[in-house]
Amino acid sequence: MRLVVDQRRGNRLLDAARVIGLVLLVGGLVLLAVVIFTQSVGKANSWAGVLGTGIAIIGWIVTILTSWWRQHAAAAAPVTPEVLAQAREVLASRVAEQWQREAEARSLGDPDPMPVPWMLSDDALMDHEAHIAPTPVVFTGRSDRILELVGEFRKLHRRRLVIAGGPGTGKTTLAVQLVLQLLADPRPKDPVPVLLSMVSWDLDTQPRVQDWLTDQLDQTYPALSAFGWDAAHRLVEQGHVLPVLDGLDELPVQRRPRVITALNASLPRDGGVILTSRIDEYTGAVGGADVLTAAAVIRPEPLTHDEVADYLAARLPRQPDPSWQKVLTALREGTAEALSTVTAIPLGLWLLRTVYIDTGQGAGALIDTDQYPDPGSIQTHLLAELIPATVRSRPPRADDDPLRPKRSRDPDDVRRWLTSLAIELRDANSRDWRWWHLARHTFTHRQFGLVAVLGGWLVIGLLFRLGGWLTVGLWAGLWAGLVTGMVVGLREGRVAEPTRASWRVRGRSEELWSGLTFGLQVGLTVGLVTGLEILGRRSR
Repeated sequence: MRLVVDQRRGNRLLDAARVIGLVLLVGGLVLLAVVIFTQSVGKANSWAGVLGTGIAIIGWIVTILTSWWRQHAAAAAPVTPEVLAQAREVLASRVAEQWQREAEARSLGDPDPMPVPWMLSDDALMDHEAHIAPTPVVFTGRSDRILELVGEFRKLHRRRLVIAGGPGTGKTTLAVQLVLQLLADPRPKDPVPVLLSMVSWDLDTQPRVQDWLTDQLDQTYPALSAFGWDAAHRLVEQGHVLPVLDGLDELPVQRRPRVITALNASLPRDGGVILTSRIDEYTGAVGGADVLTAAAVIRPEPLTHDEVADYLAARLPRQPDPSWQKVLTALREGTAEALSTVTAIPLGLWLLRTVYIDTGQGAGALIDTDQYPDPGSIQTHLLAELIPATVRSRPPRADDDPLRPKRSRDPDDVRRWLTSLAIELRDANSRDWRWWHLARHTFTHRQFGLVAVLGGWLVIGLLFRLGGWLTVGLWAGLWAGLVTGMVVGLREGRVAEPTRASWRVRGRSEELWSGLTFGLQVGLTVGLVTGLEILGRRSR
């Protein structure tokens, strides 16, 4: 633990050095503005040379120290079992926190999960029984009894499981439940389950699943870097990570069989995996090719009329709208055929709950065959009302709850924003939207401050009529500094791993920002000095 503390202290010192460098830069620019206003351009030129040299040297020193510290910390890190165990604990806590919040957002345990029944799929989709578990293989259970399903999972010889089903049947939800329960009740030497979307796995550049897993851990859980630059790599290679791979069906058709082959080839003999896929896509992936070795394949069964009615009744208030009694009775008696068809799968049941129960509305109209004659009309109605219902059921609050909005939103605006995101995903040929990475693509306070400084200098140049040459010099220096900073930052982000078959390039935001800062300091200084020098010559 001493190592982690020292590394964090060093990182804080480097951050402080960067802040001091930026403060000196801004202070120098302000001083030059004062000299220009109170004295002359010639004196400002002299001051710019002195300040520019000093600021450039400081920026260069900070950049070199940053690179040296990271390399030194990585080289000095003792890769001991104790350090690796600490990294494993941090990974487990981060995964649990991430998916517990996701479970809260999906209302998975409010008050209990949906009672989705699961059973073994066709033998044609599975390996020989003797490879999977003690024969005969039995894998049955319900999502609201997750302990039983975890027990069945732990009986598998290699702990390999495929969760297959139709759209909206709760495949990813079950994967989340398994992850949380495995983390809540760990056994000695159990690996840490990590749920990842498969969309980003490029088999051409990362034929081994371990290489892709390492990159995903580095990107999604940067806290692991405190234990050494290769902490994620060692966790994966030493079997401390159970990959939970979501969305085989989201891959292009030609890549799906290759993924199965790659998993069979790269997973260690005792290595486990959990895989989710739509049933038809998985059938096509393994048809005429290898199945996933030693993996049990399970599929969901439709919810019965009584299970749907019981689930809804448990979530209704003690005194619900009178129409609900008619709806529940019709569901139990099987007379609400269209509504029963929609709610037989978890997606439809969740839509009904979100649109009607969470907003306190009566659902009597849904059993009116004149208004909603078939399942399609009900589903279309529920999907159309989902966004307004979600906005109404989550009013803004001033507390720190990350799952609650801070101010009210217009449902039409929300629909437009989500439509834009959907179009972006469609154009990118992807269904993988990582909302926790959204901050990487938004305008941060740090970026706003940088733009404010640059804009301020442009205003100063215009205000004091220093001429076009100073403005040109500043902006030319700025863009030259940006390019240089990018090159330096990405160059520092390259990490050679001699223990790997290939070199991995990791463009880390810290190195990139350090390079940009250095480049901007040099660029602004050179641009300012050049502009003032040209003005000085012109004035003489």
